[in-house]
Amino acid sequence: MFKSVDMAADVLKNQNEICLLCHMSPDGDTLGSAFAIFYALKSLGKKCFVDCADDFPKKFHYIYPSKMDKFKPKHYVTVDVADVKLLGKEQRDLPYDLCIDHHEMNRVSAKQKCIDMNAAATAEIVYDILKKMEIIFDKTIANCLYTGICTDTGCFKFSNTSAKTHRIAADLIDLKAESEKINFKLFEEKSKARLCLEKQVLENLEYYFNDRCTLVFVTKKMLKEAGADDSTFEGIPSIVRCPTGVEIGITVKECDIDIYKVSVRTVENFDAAEFCGIFGGGGHKMAAGFKIKGSALEVKRKILQAVEGKIIG
Repeated sequence: MFKSVDMAADVLKNQNEICLLCHMSPDGDTLGSAFAIFYALKSLGKKCFVDCADDFPKKFHYIYPSKMDKFKPKHYVTVDVADVKLLGKEQRDLPYDLCIDHHEMNRVSAKQKCIDMNAAATAEIVYDILKKMEIIFDKTIANCLYTGICTDTGCFKFSNTSAKTHRIAADLIDLKAESEKINFKLFEEKSKARLCLEKQVLENLEYYFNDRCTLVFVTKKMLKEAGADDSTFEGIPSIVRCPTGVEIGITVKECDIDIYKVSVRTVENFDAAEFCGIFGGGGHKMAAGFKIKGSALEVKRKILQAVEGKIIG
C-alpha cells in the first residue's frame, strides 16, 4: 500500500495528460501540493491541470496560474485526499493512477500510493518527489510548497512539525519562497467577515465536562450575517480548542438541512482521528473530522455522548 517517492516520481515522469485532484473545501496543502506538481509537470512540457469540486479560494491567488486549460485527461492523481468522499460526486469513480497523501486513514483506491503518515503535510512528500524528478524549483513552486507546509502545521506551531519540516521550509526560503508575505496573508490578515464570524463563534461557544470540552454550532445564518464563505471558515476549529484546559474542541458546521460537517481539534493525549472514527470519519491525531446527519439536537446529543465515553469512560 505504501510505495516510495521513487515510484511516484517515475509515475509522474512517465505520464502525460494528467488531472491533479484536490479535496473539497480546498486548503493550502491540497492546493499548494497540487499546483507545485502542476508547475513541475508544465516545466517538463507535459499537459496537465488541477481540478476541484469547489472553487479555488481567493486567498491563495498567488499560487494560481494566469491560465489553465481543462481537457479529457488520460491519468488522474489525487493530492492530499484521504477519502474519495472528499472529492466531487463526478470524481469518485475515476481510475486513479496515483495517490499522494499524508493521512493515516487513507481510503483512496489508486493503482499506486505514495503515503507518508509522518509527513507534516502532503507538500513535504511532494517536495521529495520533485527533488527526485530533478525539477528546478523556481519561486512559484517554492511558494506553493511553503503554502502547503505552513498551512498544515499552523505556521509551524502544531505538534506534527518536525526537524525535517523546518529543513524543507528553510530550503524553500533559500529558493525565494515569500515566507513573510505568505505567513501574514494566511495567519494574520483577516477580513471583516472573518472577524465577525470569530465574534459569533466565541459568543456561542459552549463548555462541557468541567470545561474540558468546547462545542459550537456554525449555522448558515451565522455565515450569512458575517458575510462569510467556506474559505472564511478555515481555521475556525482551531479557535474553539484554544481555551485553557480544553482537551477537545468541536465545531459543527451546518452544510444543508440536517447535514453537518464536524471538525475536531484536540490536545496530544486525546486522539481526534480515533474519536472521529466513531462516526465514520478520520484525519490526524489532533485534527480530524466527519459528516453527520440529524437535527441539531440529535447531532449535539450523539457527539457529547461520544465525548463523555472518552473523557469519563
